[in-house]
Amino acid sequence: MKTFTRLMTYFKYEKGRYTLGILLSFMSAMSAIYAPMIGKEMIDYVSLQMSQNQTVDFGLLLQKFGVFMLITLFSSVCGYLSYLLLAYASNGVSKRLRDETFEHMQQLPISYFDDKPAGKISARIVNDVELLRTNFYLNFSNIVIINILMVIAIYVALFLVSPTIGIGLLVLLPFFAIWQWGYIKLAAPINQKWRETVSELNSHTAEIVQGVSIVQLYHQQDNMLKEFEETNQTWLDTRIKSIKLDGILSWDFSTFIKNLVMLAVLMFLGTQYVDGLLGFSIGTIYVIINYISRLFDPILNLVRMMSTLQQALSGGKRVFELLDEEAEKDSSEAITFKQGKVVFKDVTFGYQADVPVLKHINFSADKGETIGLVGHTGSGKSSIINLLFRFYDPQQGEVQIDGQRLSEFNRESIRDHMGIVLQEPYLFSGTVATNVSMNDPRITDDMVIEALEKVGGKSLMDKLPLGIHEPVVEKGQAFSSGERQLIAFARTLASDPKILILDEATSHIDTETEEIIQHAMEVVKEGRTTFIVAHRLSTIQNANQILVLDNGEIKEQGNHESLLKLGKYYAEMYALQGQVTAS
Repeated sequence: MKTFTRLMTYFKYEKGRYTLGILLSFMSAMSAIYAPMIGKEMIDYVSLQMSQNQTVDFGLLLQKFGVFMLITLFSSVCGYLSYLLLAYASNGVSKRLRDETFEHMQQLPISYFDDKPAGKISARIVNDVELLRTNFYLNFSNIVIINILMVIAIYVALFLVSPTIGIGLLVLLPFFAIWQWGYIKLAAPINQKWRETVSELNSHTAEIVQGVSIVQLYHQQDNMLKEFEETNQTWLDTRIKSIKLDGILSWDFSTFIKNLVMLAVLMFLGTQYVDGLLGFSIGTIYVIINYISRLFDPILNLVRMMSTLQQALSGGKRVFELLDEEAEKDSSEAITFKQGKVVFKDVTFGYQADVPVLKHINFSADKGETIGLVGHTGSGKSSIINLLFRFYDPQQGEVQIDGQRLSEFNRESIRDHMGIVLQEPYLFSGTVATNVSMNDPRITDDMVIEALEKVGGKSLMDKLPLGIHEPVVEKGQAFSSGERQLIAFARTLASDPKILILDEATSHIDTETEEIIQHAMEVVKEGRTTFIVAHRLSTIQNANQILVLDNGEIKEQGNHESLLKLGKYYAEMYALQGQVTAS
């Protein structure tokens, strides 16, 4: 009920269209209910004239038939216009909900995504919101509301025609209420499981698409297919359960009740004789039978809608679970970098508070210095960078830039002064220019070209037919890894950061290109504080400081020469890499 109530609040964003659409639905329902009354008059008139051996005025009949057709046409036009308005409104509401969900997703802390498959998150934003559009904001507002209005109107009309039958049929209302309640109780867990399996199927598919080369390389197609088929079978099982439930409670059972009520009403009519004459005219019987048939049609539609409504509520619950995730709390105060001096003061941090991955980290980096971070996988190198970007905050100690504690300032303002080049560069759909400028209006085409030239990308621009306006699609798959890295370097340079982070940024570049970039970076690093996460020690030999990390602790600290003289961790790593290179 909580999810339903919350979904209802979104109608306010399209209240004009919804109000007019529902009003037109009401007019359509009322005119559709009134039309049989004209039919009753026609039938009773013909019956009366024939019983009295009088001539039937076909002109009068034609006139009444014209009125009947006009009312029917009016009902159809109102219904059509209502559908259009409600359809427009449902699309508007679902767009707002999808935008709201996407915006909130971007405000969630990085830790939220640590254990969430991308496919499951995208399924909530795309698939579940689309389900809400069709099954709730369109069908509920259109089908459910119209049918409820029809039921109310039919009961009112039956009371006017025959209060006895109208009162008698009221007994159906609590019966249908119990029916709906039972259906919801049975359908809710089935639909919840169905939405979960749809999400898992999305996740499986996205995972395979992203890693298709690895899957084929290691001949994992059969294993992946088996996992997918198991999840798909679970999906099929939930759909079969839902179909069986719908078949029992929505179709066969409702038709049985309809026929039973119709028989009971006809038997009642058959007993209504006064002085040997039937107490109801043929036209009245026609109207009663017509209304009873019409009564069950909207009720049956409402029961059938329970399935789609339950599916919508399951999707809505998942959407609201995402929306209810606590957004990352942030300061409104923007930070200003003056020098770019970085200080880690007794920093202890863990992605789980009771499992530290960094322990009592202390170091400082002055403006213009280059800091190398080395260590085995899991030693804490990336965690230092995550704290520097304020993707996370330490549990103990503090990270400072120019004497300012990062946890006290707005994250976006911190990142505005930083640039990063990753080991695996990520390019967005667009053009080379938009990937360098990141749509920042302050970065002109001339600045994009200049940045590319500085990192040695002139040859890349020369070979592209459209130059910097060459399209980039599918994460830049049309470019080599070296070319993607050049674009990523240019992106960082164009933003002119105070602090530069290089995460083994030259590891996927050929020797010739690496030499070009290394030369360019020497120029770019001047005056900037630079952190280099290094796996190859040759990339940090000229660093002002090298931090040797192991199990979240700084084991050694110094420059290349001083660490070699110590003859411990760094010296062993350097000697080992030298042997590998020599071999």
